[in-house]
Amino acid sequence: MSYPLEADSDLDDDAGLREDGFLVGESDDFSDEYEDVNFEAIGVHPQEPTKAKPGSEEKVLMLAARYAAGMPLWHNDDCTDHGPARDQRIDA
Repeated sequence: MSYPLEADSDLDDDAGLREDGFLVGESDDFSDEYEDVNFEAIGVHPQEPTKAKPGSEEKVLMLAARYAAGMPLWHNDDCTDHGPARDQRIDA
């Protein structure tokens, strides 16, 4: 069974979008909205593996540095241990 699709004539076809996908009157230049970060100046070297735990602030900084450098986000030698740090473990 099929039903014909009818567009609601009260709705705008383009919903106020330009051909490039931006809203009418909106600029596609976002350079003034984001601050450039010199990752190497803060000790983050995107080409090296990190010992930072997944989800930590250090790991997120590393991912951002790798993304900004156009590199793969994960390094084969990155830390993959999701558990607490050794000094936070409870020994049974």
